[in-house]
Amino acid sequence: MPGFAELSSGLDFIFKAVVSVAFVFYIIFAFVIVKQVTKMTDTLEVGLEGLLKALAWLHFLTAIGAFAVAFLVL
Repeated sequence: MPGFAELSSGLDFIFKAVVSVAFVFYIIFAFVIVKQVTKMTDTLEVGLEGLLKALAWLHFLTAIGAFAVAFLVL
């Protein structure tokens, strides 16, 4: 019968894997936002195209940064 240390190690690995996969999906989501904002600003002219694109890219880069921090911490 496995001890507590082996069980804890297995649960720790599962937690890290789930968090890593969740961050990858979040990065993909942020990239889709960048593409949608780019398409939207090409279609509509609202006067804030530059700001909207900058915010979308900032969101994408923040998602990558959060993944990097989580990868280092976990």
